[in-house]
Amino acid sequence: MTNKMTQIKFTIDSNIVAAFKAKCMADGVSMTSVIRQWMCARQPTKGVEPIPLTRPKRRIAVTKIITLLDEILAMEERYRDSIPEQFTQRYEWSDLACDHLADAIDNLRDAFDP
Repeated sequence: MTNKMTQIKFTIDSNIVAAFKAKCMADGVSMTSVIRQWMCARQPTKGVEPIPLTRPKRRIAVTKIITLLDEILAMEERYRDSIPEQFTQRYEWSDLACDHLADAIDNLRDAFDP
């Protein structure tokens, strides 16, 4: 196994770089390892799950998305079917939304078909 060196170049304010370098030296860690950990870390945003790293986990995540889109499609279809006849433009928009949701669901199923 060979060790690879990683070179990182900063293009920001030199004072910030100097402060970062001093902090890393004080903590006894390399700047590269800190930045590598920072780049690889999956920090979840509030209400958003981190991106799954393996294909099986991505497949599970996509399945959850498909389920959610199916529920949204069912709600949109109920809304579309309850629109009175005089609101044809609303009906057309809702129908178009249903078509797009159905297409998205089909595309996701095709992409992650087991």
